[in-house]
Amino acid sequence: MQTPQELTAARSPPWLPPGRSRRGFPSLRIVHRILVTGAATWVGGTLVQHLEQRSGVQVFAVDDIAPRVEFESEFARLGLDRLDFAHHLLDVEPQTVVHLQTVDRSAELGTAQAHEEAVVGGLALFGAIGRCAATRHVVVKSDSAIYGGSPRNPSVLGEDAEPRGSRNHYQRDLAEMESFVRQTAQAHERVEYTVLRLAPIFGARVGNPISRYLTLPSVPTLLGFDPRVQFIHEDDAVRAFLHAIDRGVPGTFNVAAPGLLYLSRVLRLGLRIPQPLPGRFFDSALRGLARVDLRLPEHTVALLKHGRVMDTRLMTTVLGFAPRLTCRQTVLSAYGRLGEVAA
Repeated sequence: MQTPQELTAARSPPWLPPGRSRRGFPSLRIVHRILVTGAATWVGGTLVQHLEQRSGVQVFAVDDIAPRVEFESEFARLGLDRLDFAHHLLDVEPQTVVHLQTVDRSAELGTAQAHEEAVVGGLALFGAIGRCAATRHVVVKSDSAIYGGSPRNPSVLGEDAEPRGSRNHYQRDLAEMESFVRQTAQAHERVEYTVLRLAPIFGARVGNPISRYLTLPSVPTLLGFDPRVQFIHEDDAVRAFLHAIDRGVPGTFNVAAPGLLYLSRVLRLGLRIPQPLPGRFFDSALRGLARVDLRLPEHTVALLKHGRVMDTRLMTTVLGFAPRLTCRQTVLSAYGRLGEVAA
């Protein structure tokens, strides 16, 4: 049987001091400070919008570029690898940190600078978190790209799956970042970490390379390859982070919509015209897209060749999260056809 103290701890959200419940604080004095990195992205900005609507929550947004989505919360334009950011985090004293600044920016910044921002910035972030006594919970956006894209990979990838084949730059950066998480968690047991490995986010508003590529009128594909793919709808991606913040369940979780589709089926659902091309012509087509500002990262090209399917049982049974849209519904929604085609 649980003691009263254990029952109180079970009721308490992760950002409250151990052994205290909401009832121990006057409602008007409860302030949950949340710092969100990567707030300039669509997912980051939309998450900030949702959080700032909550009573008793104060949001601090951070990124090194201007936000795409308007929000009212305080925004600091800082690089994570700058000393000013560490000072900012220590001044804010957030109980929760949401680290979304993990997207692959190699297409815009180049591989070397993107690696420096991801790895050095991540190391600086987790170092600052280790020095911030107020922080109790950290939610980290990782990516299914950590598993790579190889014909030698298991057909379904669980959280403990070891990637096979050669690793691309982004995959190595993600692995290094998750290593920082484990090291910090071991060194500072007061902080709980929730790592979400998201499937590719697909939607009409998110504006990421995979969504822009799949919504081209004519989509170049690799001749002889029809990979299996999973997605997560853009709104479900935001919901996953809100859920992780509220639940405070530590661990690493694959996050994807239920079901999977072959790439050819995705394009048929979107009424897109596939353009199968041999290898060198496919590469040439991708270079042409890059000239019109649609650059597919290396890990996305690997996905289009070999596919990637994750096991999401821990997402539902342990994290307790259930996406609202299936993979098929996600695709139909992204193409604006959810209401006109049977889901």
